[in-house]
Order: sequence, then structure tokens, then C-alpha cells
Amino acid sequence: MVDIDTDTETEPELGTATVVYRTPEEDVERVTVDNDRIAYFQDHWLFAYGTDDDGNDVVRRVPRQRVHYVERSVEEIEDTFESGLEKAKEKIEGLRD
Repeated sequence: MVDIDTDTETEPELGTATVVYRTPEEDVERVTVDNDRIAYFQDHWLFAYGTDDDGNDVVRRVPRQRVHYVERSVEEIEDTFESGLEKAKEKIEGLRD
């Protein structure tokens, strides 16, 4: 397995996400990034993979079929669930009014 160092500057309340996936060469890579540097969109995991010579972020898109798993910090997930629950409650209350 290849571990990729993305030089995260994690804030404790933000946490990190680790993606383990197969490359086109069939190697397995493990990348850890800050939670705000990863997203799931159109059946792909997208994450910051480094920077180019001009200092721009390089984003890697990995199809979900190539991803073995994604681990995210518990605090972030709890916050996400709590936020989703609060939004659902607000919508229900809005419908009642």
C-alpha cells in the first residue's frame, strides 16, 4: 500500500478523511486529507491531492468502484448528522406553520 502525504494542517474540530483506493496500475493508495478537502460528487470521491507549480490545488477524482473505503473523523460525522437532523426539524416545523 502506498501512503500519500498531503501535508494536512488539520484543525482539531475539523478532522481528517482517509481514502483507500486502487490506482489504474492496480496499486492501492491511502491518502489522508482535511475533511473540508474531500467531497463525493457524481459517483466519484474528489480530494485535494497536492499543488501544482503555480500553487493551485490539484484535485483527484476517484470513481466509487475503485475506492475500498473512506474513513472520516467521528466528530465531523457527528456534526454532520446533528446538522442534518436540525435541518430536517426546521423543514418539518416550516411545513407545520
